[in-house]
Amino acid sequence: MWVGIDPLMGLDRYRQLFLPYQRQLHEFSGREREFGGRFALLFRQVTRLLVTDLPINDRIPRLYLTVAQRYLNQDAAIVRHFSYEDNRHFFLSELHEWLAIHERGRQLRQKS
Repeated sequence: MWVGIDPLMGLDRYRQLFLPYQRQLHEFSGREREFGGRFALLFRQVTRLLVTDLPINDRIPRLYLTVAQRYLNQDAAIVRHFSYEDNRHFFLSELHEWLAIHERGRQLRQKS
């Protein structure tokens, strides 16, 4: 645990990655069985960030961290699952929402 350090440190790094994709993440108009696609680069960047030593990662639900580690370790089932655009889209959308909730909480605490 990170004693004396902002537990949300690193949130800005995620926000920077997601920024260009925010509108697209809210549009669930994916194409079933689409390979590659809009979120391939973002997914790779986010999985790499999820396994780094950032205080925010201590708060992110373990499921995201485990999936990222398995993907980066080339787990065949995970790589196959996330080869589809819809699966990457859902994963990223859910993580983006989780991060947005924590960002709003941080902003509210700063106003107090």
